[in-house]
Amino acid sequence: MIVVGVLGSNLFIEAVSKHYSLFPEVSFVSYTYESPREINHLIEKAGREVDFLLFSGIIAFYYGQKKRAEYPLKATYIPFNELMVAMSLLSVSYREKIPLKEMSIDLPNHDLLHHVLTETEISDRPLFVKDYPWIYKIDDDVKPLDIDQFVRFHTALYQEKKTAFALTSIHAVYEELQKLGIPSTYMIQPERSLKEGLEKAVTLAKLNKTKESQIAVISIKIRDYPTSNDQVFRLQLLQHLHEIGKRLNARVSMEHYQPFLVYTNRGSLEAVQNDRNLQFILALEEKIKGPLEIGIGFGYTMYDAENHAAQALQFAEKHCAEKTTIFVLDENKKLIGPLFENEKQHVLKNENPNIQKLAEELKMNAKNLNRFIDFIRVHQFRSFSAQDLAGYFEISRRSAERLIKRFLDQELLVISGEEQPYDQGRPRALYNITGKLKEYISI
Repeated sequence: MIVVGVLGSNLFIEAVSKHYSLFPEVSFVSYTYESPREINHLIEKAGREVDFLLFSGIIAFYYGQKKRAEYPLKATYIPFNELMVAMSLLSVSYREKIPLKEMSIDLPNHDLLHHVLTETEISDRPLFVKDYPWIYKIDDDVKPLDIDQFVRFHTALYQEKKTAFALTSIHAVYEELQKLGIPSTYMIQPERSLKEGLEKAVTLAKLNKTKESQIAVISIKIRDYPTSNDQVFRLQLLQHLHEIGKRLNARVSMEHYQPFLVYTNRGSLEAVQNDRNLQFILALEEKIKGPLEIGIGFGYTMYDAENHAAQALQFAEKHCAEKTTIFVLDENKKLIGPLFENEKQHVLKNENPNIQKLAEELKMNAKNLNRFIDFIRVHQFRSFSAQDLAGYFEISRRSAERLIKRFLDQELLVISGEEQPYDQGRPRALYNITGKLKEYISI
């Protein structure tokens, strides 16, 4: 069973956990924090217990980025959107009878508030708004989010009688304002957003599980392979490789040498590759007393994985370093390497004329077409929804629907049925590929 972790404040976990039962095929584990300062500890715990992690919002996701990178743990978060702003303003206006000018508001980006007021043709504008748009910049320079600063912002305005109510997007701020006796509430997180967030996390977790089961081939070449005592050296090397194979749950080929081939799966390889560390392979360099050239290939078929490993090895051979060199080529032909140096990522040019021609007809680039084909393979050619495709590409459902329309227009996809969503919304169309697409791309 897939295990999805859900990380957030007490208020968030209380709201979202009501919908866990919508996904009986998934086991959910809740990780609750009193303060964002506890996020790293919870991620460390989740890294040992779950397959995927859903964050309550951008704040938790932002502050967990460094700790999350220490684990082979994929994650997403429930986005802050205009619906949250609109529902929150409506609630305060109806329940509290507070005009905008007597309200202090904090939110990730004040543009969301501006859009809501503009589109609803509300001419009044709040006078006191504090935002933190830098939270969307996921990088190495993690800024501190000073909770006390936001508490002081709302408190000072209330005490100076400039405001009568505080609307906050930060649960920790709301709890502090309540302790101070300041009239306040936190932004409403619509049930629709919670359900869609869980659905997205479950979809991505399932896709990630499939990705982990990809075949991984490690192609190892000895740079200074001995010309004499070849058989003795080969037997010693195979013994060392079998030791590595035990750690990787891998099979060492007895038929290939120079390069030597090790077969495993992506999940096993990435599990021992924690912190991007392949020291168990580099230790082989010490045992044979010479540098290695290593290519790692991922693929959904044995042929693809072997082919990608061979191509990655060619780049390792061309690198001409004095030490062991490792390149990785994944299922999307994204080349990464050399590992342990200033790693770069490149997408190798796709020279398949069928793919190039089809990409031109669909008016999309070959890279995205290849990703779509990989998506079809991941789903094992079963019917899929726009939400499934959106989860794989990490785009909005509307963008996924536009992408699907291109294939429908070219008669490469067909509507194969419909499914009822978990809420009471309209049924969603299901799609599948046509014989024309199978023939075109030679699947």
